[in-house]
Amino acid sequence: AVELEGARAAGGASVASCARHWLTGRRWHRASETSPLTKSRVGGGGDMSGRAGKVPSWHEARHLEMTERLGNLALVLAEEEEDGGGEVPEIPDEAPETWTEEEIREYYRSRGARKPTRETTRGGLEQQRPSTSSECGLAGGTRSENEGKRQEERNLDVKNTGPEAYRSAAIESGIAFRPHGLFPPGDALLSKLCGESHLRPFEKHLLDEEERVVAARQSWAAGNSACASGLDLRCFIDLQSLNVGGGSDGDTTVGSRLSAAVRFGDAASIGNGFSAHGGAIETSLDEATAELAKMTQGVMCFTTEANFKLKQKVELHKTYLIEATVTKLGIRGMRVFIVAELKDPD
Repeated sequence: AVELEGARAAGGASVASCARHWLTGRRWHRASETSPLTKSRVGGGGDMSGRAGKVPSWHEARHLEMTERLGNLALVLAEEEEDGGGEVPEIPDEAPETWTEEEIREYYRSRGARKPTRETTRGGLEQQRPSTSSECGLAGGTRSENEGKRQEERNLDVKNTGPEAYRSAAIESGIAFRPHGLFPPGDALLSKLCGESHLRPFEKHLLDEEERVVAARQSWAAGNSACASGLDLRCFIDLQSLNVGGGSDGDTTVGSRLSAAVRFGDAASIGNGFSAHGGAIETSLDEATAELAKMTQGVMCFTTEANFKLKQKVELHKTYLIEATVTKLGIRGMRVFIVAELKDPD
């Protein structure tokens, strides 16, 4: 255990704060059971319209690979049902091409009772309805923008796990459309962060089994899956703050900053819609400090200690600002100290 210095006293407007101690370590290998990750470029509603009809060659190759894999999965699940004495209607021929892995599994779990219903085009992509929202460019979109949309498939082949590679992959992917997103159209803070030229929206990335830096498809604290659980966190790295500390070797990251907009939904409440649960509040600070560590140190970071101070309740369905800063580096940069605050943006 490594002792962590106490967090600096937060300002008067702060609702909650977090001091985090990160430790960078060696790479490990972990098998992944998720299907290919889906991401969209940075932007709001209009960027996805009409894209389904034009499929790039890398997507076609990836789609063929996925179709074969999902077809084999269907065969395995069918055999398991037969061995267990169950009877499941034969899956439709187009299912491996147009259904997701979860939809195929749900089909067999329900004994053929549940099938996805949607229009599809060649290549298995869903038809996209034109955006009717007047506001475009908000990272991750908003509830009205995301209705009926599907994330674009992205899987960046980046095998360097250093901070430059991680930033490049995360910034290029941006924040994907979130069907369960909690931000309303025209949200003031999210619009402000998207409009700052020195900020770049990005989303959590990890290493897959082939050591590529890829977006996290399922996460307790990030992305659309977190939105469904009542936490919608949208992070922005401050490019101007990178390497602000200077130093003789020119690679210090002290002073690097991250800003984020966050909203908590009913599923993140203490209960009965009372207010945001302390665990949800701490999770948002936890994730913000984690991503700042990875954006400045590289993907292979893990926490060793975190302290929180909750100063007042956090309302549901209200936008809050999170600001995180790297305050100190240990010997050879192996220990990273980060302080974050969750505030009312007003």
